[in-house]
Amino acid sequence: MTQLLLQISFYLLVVATLLAFYRLAKGPTVVDRILAFDAVVVCAVGQVVLLSRIWESPLYLDLILIISSLGFLGTVALVFYLQRTMPTGDAEKEDVHE
Repeated sequence: MTQLLLQISFYLLVVATLLAFYRLAKGPTVVDRILAFDAVVVCAVGQVVLLSRIWESPLYLDLILIISSLGFLGTVALVFYLQRTMPTGDAEKEDVHE
């Protein structure tokens, strides 16, 4: 019964990953693409966790930490880049006060 639930969970994560990849490619805005990238990373971590549990091997814990760290750092880097390149709208606020 446990193996069946693990397999069903794995397949649901595969479907979620495919949907996130679709949003990553099709996303109308850059923010949608960043969130889709984060969803892909979370699904990948979940898939590795489930595969580690299915194969009953603790060897994949390092891989889980690496994937989650790279995903977090990638998301932070993309947000930092967007913050520096996109106009903020502060100029509009200054015009209103004057």
